[in-house]
Amino acid sequence: MPYKGETAGKGGHADFVRNPDVQAFLDECDYMRPPSDSEANAMAATFFAAPAGIPSELPRYVVASDASKSDTPINDKLPSTQVGFIKVSQVLIGMDSYAELVDPRSRFVDPFKAAEMHRNADALTFTLPGSNVRFQGAKSVKDGFRRAVFKQLSADRTRGGPNHAALSTVLLDINDGEIRVGHTASRAGQCPSCGAEHEFTFSASVQRKNCPTCDETVFVTDWLRLHEDISDFGNNASAMTRMMNAIEHLLMVALIQQVFIADPRALGRMAFVMDGPLAIFGQPAKLHARIMAFLAKVNARLRDLDQEAILVVGLQKTGDVMDHANLLNRFLPNGVMRILDDDYRYRYIKGSDSPAENFGHETYYGQDFLFKTEKGRIFNFAVPYPFAVKSGDPKKFSSAKAELRNYGSLIARACDLIRHFELDLYESAIVPVALAHRHASISIVPGGKVLDIIAKTGLNKNL
Repeated sequence: MPYKGETAGKGGHADFVRNPDVQAFLDECDYMRPPSDSEANAMAATFFAAPAGIPSELPRYVVASDASKSDTPINDKLPSTQVGFIKVSQVLIGMDSYAELVDPRSRFVDPFKAAEMHRNADALTFTLPGSNVRFQGAKSVKDGFRRAVFKQLSADRTRGGPNHAALSTVLLDINDGEIRVGHTASRAGQCPSCGAEHEFTFSASVQRKNCPTCDETVFVTDWLRLHEDISDFGNNASAMTRMMNAIEHLLMVALIQQVFIADPRALGRMAFVMDGPLAIFGQPAKLHARIMAFLAKVNARLRDLDQEAILVVGLQKTGDVMDHANLLNRFLPNGVMRILDDDYRYRYIKGSDSPAENFGHETYYGQDFLFKTEKGRIFNFAVPYPFAVKSGDPKKFSSAKAELRNYGSLIARACDLIRHFELDLYESAIVPVALAHRHASISIVPGGKVLDIIAKTGLNKNL
């Protein structure tokens, strides 16, 4: 490791270049390579014409969300002591307002109408203790982190809107009103602070309890297990990432729930777009199953009301699927798509000799598709699985999720949405997500610098 301010030598790579063991190592590795022309043409032959509504089945309103985070040292002398900042942005776009952005007489965007669209964006911020920071006098960084998560998620983030509920209450709602922390089929709950086995059952009216053994408070939000990735001494950036991921999906659920309570028919005229896959990773991964069941419940009600299923779209800009898509792009004609069934994914993208029986069984609640638009842009999008639960047989579920007929009109509606909003400004971008990202992003300068100042002036009082 270099000293502070020390620069690396310009010839440090030479030892690797001259070492024959490096090339021998690479020769023994299997990894994604550009396909040959014959291989690529064989893959391209499995794509089919992308569906479209006639006329296009566009929603009246689109809600897009994106999130970002920053891990900031509280002092230049203590770079390992950090505070985490998370920002989640949601943008509401009315299709009528979007259509009026361009003045037909001049073909230029009306800046006042564009500014009005930006005013429909709302960003929520969350602050959490990171490395070496104990919140509210907790006995450890981990216990302080648990307290902070509960404080952030139990606060009313809707600013008193109709049918408002804290995210901790939303979490309870999608768990049928009851949560048991740490409980499994084989053992009772476990205290997240001392590890003693006790039963911790929570409801909307009881969201915290004390452990009979250590007297530390156990919170309903401990169900997310975000604290398990916290170290008293190490870097806790991964826990912040998991927190950001969980919050973004919970906020989407909270918004859908509010609209559902107020007027379920309105959901059939809306679309929800997320930046990223329809999946929850890491410790809070079990949340994905509750979101999947919640969306199925909403869709069942919409069917009773003779309405279309709710359109939720996840868009991925990077990752192994997009790497594969970019390699294949020149072999694909415009206006085609493909469902990423597990056989195709493991054969051409993952390259696994022993694939799982169902890809994403513990994490995903949506199915991935590849779509090359009529204008030549390529997208990796996902829509929710059309099921309430994953069947007990992973192989059967793997087959069922790849059946196009199970998705009804969702695929055509998702393609129509992407076609309508595809954007030249960035690669694989659509307007709603670009707007959400603009309001969610924390720039290195000046945004990151401002967060540095906040952290240092707020926590340096006693230094």
